[in-house]
Amino acid sequence: MALRSFADSSGREWRVWSIVPTYESECDSGQYTPGLQGGWLCFEHQDQKRRLSPIPEDWEIAEAADLERYCTSAQPVRRRTLVG
Repeated sequence: MALRSFADSSGREWRVWSIVPTYESECDSGQYTPGLQGGWLCFEHQDQKRRLSPIPEDWEIAEAADLERYCTSAQPVRRRTLVG
């Protein structure tokens, strides 16, 4: 799993990484949202989190402007809160 950071055009720092479930994982039991079985990019900035699927092939070498474009097209998701 690669991890990258980039600043968007507003100066916000984002972290982005890929998540690819293994074939034997819970993905096959239906725990993942339909369409995410092949993996997704996760974008995170402070209290914001987004997912993009499918994973663009060039994301690991993409320029910041391309990563920002991917981030903009990614779907916002709720952050999970651990209760314990």
